[in-house]
Amino acid sequence: MTSKPLSRMPRSMPKPTAVSSALALVGLLCVSPAWALQKLEIKPDTTGMARIALKETSRIKVDGLAIVDVFGSVYSPDNTAGELMVAPDATSGELYVMPSAMATPGKPINIFIKTEKATYTLLLTPVDIPSETVILSDRLTKASSQAGPPPTGEAPDWLRQIKNMMLVLTGESTPPGYVSVPVGKPVGLWQETRFLEMRRVTHRRLAGSVFDLTNVSASPMVLDEREFFDAGVVATGIAKTRLAPNESTRVYVIREKSGE
Repeated sequence: MTSKPLSRMPRSMPKPTAVSSALALVGLLCVSPAWALQKLEIKPDTTGMARIALKETSRIKVDGLAIVDVFGSVYSPDNTAGELMVAPDATSGELYVMPSAMATPGKPINIFIKTEKATYTLLLTPVDIPSETVILSDRLTKASSQAGPPPTGEAPDWLRQIKNMMLVLTGESTPPGYVSVPVGKPVGLWQETRFLEMRRVTHRRLAGSVFDLTNVSASPMVLDEREFFDAGVVATGIAKTRLAPNESTRVYVIREKSGE
């Protein structure tokens, strides 16, 4: 986020087709394409970037580890603005993915993939190519897994902390252990918007903020969660990604406390 309001580059308005997206999601596991292959060296504290097919199913796997959870811009009946349809294969521990009707060709889709050992951040770019297999290779995590059980004591579940913080920011109440304070402070963003920090919540290593964003321009506006990533930001969310003139939405930003 910038300290001075700048003019914002316009974005095209994609046409949602939720019904066709839902039907495509059901069929993700019912196809047998010829897979191309991308292998990425990745670490839990870095972001991996890969291409996926724009119009076909692609496969994602973690070398030597099963995928147990995924979240981010994922399509579901409750999140029809999600840009990625996901079908997990519980037997193999892999994911089958396809861009939804809300995805934009060439625009990366941000997701988080969790295994029993680590969580990885991915930027998946939909491109008009055949089906892809993306293999994530984390040598250090895989080696520690093969070496034996971890030391006594439960490691902090970073992904769960982020998900719980997002639930608190979007909810009505503040659970025990979380500290919520009202802010009501304007923040410089773009000339076309009015941007106010309404509330801030802290918990352990995280600080989350709830913002109110209003489109003060005379044109429709399309928002992208990636526009709110900055140093220290680990997750963002937008209640409405399309705003008519004078329409408002809530924006949620979660940071590591050390990166505030």
